[in-house]
Amino acid sequence: MRKLRNITIRLMMLVILGTLCVLFGGVSLYSAWALEQISKGNQSDNQIIKQMAALSQGNDQYFRFTSRLNRLVEEKAEGKDVDFTQVQLAMENMGKQISYMKSVSPGPMDEKVSKELMDVWQALFEQGVKKQMELALNGTIEQYVHHAKNVTPALSRELGNVSENFNNAANIKIDSTIEEVDNLIEVTQIVIIISVILGGIILLLTDRYLVAMLQKPLENIRQHFVKITEGDLSQSLEPFGNNCAGRLIPLLNDMQNSLHEAVSTIRMGSDSIYRGASEIAKGNNDLASRTEEQATALEQTAASMEEITAAVNQNMEHAYQARELAEVASVTVEKGNELAESVVTTMDGISNSSSKIADIINVINNIAFQTNILALNASVEAARAGAHGRGFMVVANEVRNLAGDSAKAAKEIEVLIADSTARVKKGAKLVSDMENTMEDILTGVKQVTSIMKEITIASEEQSKGIGQVSVAITQMDGVTQQNASLVEQVSAAAISLERQTEELQLSVQKFNLAHR
Repeated sequence: MRKLRNITIRLMMLVILGTLCVLFGGVSLYSAWALEQISKGNQSDNQIIKQMAALSQGNDQYFRFTSRLNRLVEEKAEGKDVDFTQVQLAMENMGKQISYMKSVSPGPMDEKVSKELMDVWQALFEQGVKKQMELALNGTIEQYVHHAKNVTPALSRELGNVSENFNNAANIKIDSTIEEVDNLIEVTQIVIIISVILGGIILLLTDRYLVAMLQKPLENIRQHFVKITEGDLSQSLEPFGNNCAGRLIPLLNDMQNSLHEAVSTIRMGSDSIYRGASEIAKGNNDLASRTEEQATALEQTAASMEEITAAVNQNMEHAYQARELAEVASVTVEKGNELAESVVTTMDGISNSSSKIADIINVINNIAFQTNILALNASVEAARAGAHGRGFMVVANEVRNLAGDSAKAAKEIEVLIADSTARVKKGAKLVSDMENTMEDILTGVKQVTSIMKEITIASEEQSKGIGQVSVAITQMDGVTQQNASLVEQVSAAAISLERQTEELQLSVQKFNLAHR
């Protein structure tokens, strides 16, 4: 029985089905052969019966022919009108039966017996019946009577003897065929009964085999699955050969081992997850409190940034105003510088004019000096002229006085011109210094303007940066709020995970993981 465990169900079923096929195939072939033999026997009997029937009908037509022909010949001898139609019909029917007999002979009958019958019957028909019909129609009464009493009866008796032999042989053949058919039927019945009994035994053995090799192992496997379903992983199935059910057992044991390892891993993992979930829940609580503190700090920072933004905007407005004032001052200084340049130009013109006046005064002094010398010379000449030169001397004295006055006035003018020139030079120097100072002031104002522009640009950039920082802080505040919400969600998820882990631990605790 243990050897059968190593044979697959498929191979065993093929063997069983093959055996059944061979058994029932042999029975079917034998039954077909027996039926064929029975059919052949029946056909043989039918042919014999048809031959016997044809012989009987031929004899019947012969007797009808002779009886009717004898009556008609007697009536003809008496001088009556006779009709040979029925006699001729009987003769034709007899001829047909002979022809039919020839077509089916010898058939299953002995050829010699059949040939003897056909020769006698043909002789009776040709030499007896036809001849007697010809004599009845065209011969004399004496010829007819002689033929009807001597020739035809002898042939008829001979046919009767041959027919009897034929019928005896036919009956023997029929009886033999019936006996063979009966034997075949009996043997076929025995064979079918034996095949049915063998088939029943094979089916019973197949049922026992399937119960022992398939149903019981599968039932054990089902019971084992029930135990696994109930959480019992402590027992394994015993090996059961190498058939279809036996091949499932190692796979089931491997599955159970894998499930055992998986449950062990899940149990340890659930413990770790439970501890981790607890720590995550605690960490989330701390993170939630810190997130709230961060949100509060961000709100304060946002308020401070708003104040800084207001101060920066105010400084930017002051910078704009200062830049505008510096630009106005720069324009004013540029105008003053232009006026100073005009004054310097004017002072240079005055200085040049003073120089020219001094030159003119020098010329006047020279003229007054020459005039004085000429007046002195004129006085000398007038003195030499005496009385004639008195008037000319008076004029010369006047001229001399005028030249002296001119020289004196020229000296005073020269002094004034020199003083005015000195003052003009001093004023030109002051104007030049003022121009340099205005240029320094202009440079300073331009620098102040440039610095105020840079301050304005920096204030704008600072305002934009503070705006961006405010936006970023607002975004950070939103993100912080979202983080706070996420922290709450994560905290809820951690609590849910912790609860689910507890449920997982409870679900895996029902498995029995004792050493197998």
